[in-house]
Amino acid sequence: MEQLQQILDQALQQFAVISDEAELEQVKARFLGKEGALTALLKGLGKLSNEERPAQGARINQVKQAIEAALQQRRDALSQARLAARLAAESLDV
Repeated sequence: MEQLQQILDQALQQFAVISDEAELEQVKARFLGKEGALTALLKGLGKLSNEERPAQGARINQVKQAIEAALQQRRDALSQARLAARLAAESLDV
């Protein structure tokens, strides 16, 4: 559980300082990609007992959903910033 919280905290911290979408996708891959931290935990579910597996799987999925929500918020913020910059540049061109 502590490991999941650390992964979530790291993802949120890294998303907060990203300034472009390409970098955002690279950071996303570190957490949600084929070799990502959460993917590794999901692959490890098979090693757990039948009693532990559902609870751990649910916790992993909660963290995954939180990361995906934060990722979408950051994408939206970057898109808004890009649009605002473009509008500001266009208003200066007039």
